[in-house]
Amino acid sequence: MERLRIVLADDHPLVLMGMRDLLEKELSFHVIAALASPTALVDHLARELPHVVITDYSMPGDESYGDGMRLVKYLTRHFPPARVVVLTMVSNPMIISALYDAGVAAVVFKRDNLAEIVTALHTLQAGRKYYPPGFQRDDTVDSRSKFIGERINSLSPKEFEVLRHFIRGESMMQVAETLKRSVKTVSGQKISAMRKLNVQTDQELVAFCVESEMFL
Repeated sequence: MERLRIVLADDHPLVLMGMRDLLEKELSFHVIAALASPTALVDHLARELPHVVITDYSMPGDESYGDGMRLVKYLTRHFPPARVVVLTMVSNPMIISALYDAGVAAVVFKRDNLAEIVTALHTLQAGRKYYPPGFQRDDTVDSRSKFIGERINSLSPKEFEVLRHFIRGESMMQVAETLKRSVKTVSGQKISAMRKLNVQTDQELVAFCVESEMFL
């Protein structure tokens, strides 16, 4: 079996190092690059295409390619031969489903053991998509957590992305520019999201996002 050529992308050096060390212990894997930004990732892919790209969902601060759904869609559209694996703290079923709809081959939750990445890659080697354990399973959470989870899960992928950028401190104009939408559109999506989360002010919205750890 041909060794799986892998490119890693994560803006946290320790995570990047941990993933590389883990994957290089597997004889059937070959990590050809470990990169710290979306721009570095895209530049590398334009020169050398791997079998698999493993990228963090959240890598803020990249003006050229962004992160989150915007980056994922760019990767799947411009580099279709490379299978995309997304690492994320996000467990919103609508977001996870949207990632698969965008063409990713696997989503690995950061809350799971890092070794789950190896399981995901072996699944891809077998010619199948990988789905994270516990995806859409909520039978272990208490009623309050379930209630909060249901409110978060009611957000559409577009509303979720607007909030994710707003919580970073971006203005609606900056969010609109980043997501390539009009200011009117992103403002409407933010208002809709606030209604679903049952918060009335920006302060309440920030507090809810922080307390629920939506974007860790």
